[in-house]
Amino acid sequence: MSLFQHFVLTTISLSILLAICLAYKLRKRFTAMHAMVVTMVIGMNIGLTSGVLIGSFYQGNLYYSTIISIAIGSLTGLACGISFGLLPSLEGFMSGLMGGMMGAMLGEMVTPEESATITNILLALTTSSLLLFQVFSSSKENKDGIKNKKWFYRPIVTFVFLLSFLLLGNQLDKNLANDTEYNNMHGHQPDLAQHINVNVTPSSYAYTPSNITVKEGQLTTITLNNDDLIEHDIEIKEIVFEESDSGQTKHIHGQADFHLHASAKSEAEFTFMPLKAGIYEFYCTIPGHQESGMTGTLVVT
Repeated sequence: MSLFQHFVLTTISLSILLAICLAYKLRKRFTAMHAMVVTMVIGMNIGLTSGVLIGSFYQGNLYYSTIISIAIGSLTGLACGISFGLLPSLEGFMSGLMGGMMGAMLGEMVTPEESATITNILLALTTSSLLLFQVFSSSKENKDGIKNKKWFYRPIVTFVFLLSFLLLGNQLDKNLANDTEYNNMHGHQPDLAQHINVNVTPSSYAYTPSNITVKEGQLTTITLNNDDLIEHDIEIKEIVFEESDSGQTKHIHGQADFHLHASAKSEAEFTFMPLKAGIYEFYCTIPGHQESGMTGTLVVT
């Protein structure tokens, strides 16, 4: 993970802990409606933010990122709502579940640069939503209006703190982007390859996912997870790529065939660097499997 991603993950974790503590401490000051609103907002924001972060980090494995994001969002909403009662707990659980699912899908679809921008926006909403605890808890006991002018200092101090904190995270994002641009300009490739998992379930005769997108010139590892009782493979005709072993180029192909084979109940992986943009069909060469629908598409952008 990058420094910016660590910053986001730490902020999400602190927001979850703070939300749970505030819910328990201020539970007696909340009306039923206020409690449901708070748990819904917290669960949804945490689910969306963590979903985009995890979805962009595990691009190519939507199932894995969705499960993790749903777990984080729904458990956060549930933990927040337990202090208020059954209905807020259900509201928080379902909102977190939906937020995690949507966030993971969004993180899967956007580029890393777009993901960082969206994450910054959602992180600002997540931290700002914690202010609802102060707003709703004060509204019940201050029905006659604000009697102490010092109350106005609280939102000002909070705003300055949140602004400084989020600007720090945004600066980390910019530093990361500058480092990436510098490395690209000077011919340095990132150490970590893009990792894509392609799964085959028993008797399905289908790849999951069946549509894969990779970047031209980016080191990529494809892992074929074969859970079926028979062998399967992936073959792509006439694709231009460099075959690599632990990041070191072994040899350069012209237009050649990409082939990855996995025996029953096993997995196999292949690391390569696509060198030409285009749309390539891949399929299983085992007799009868392609005809049964075991095909897919690799898009090199």
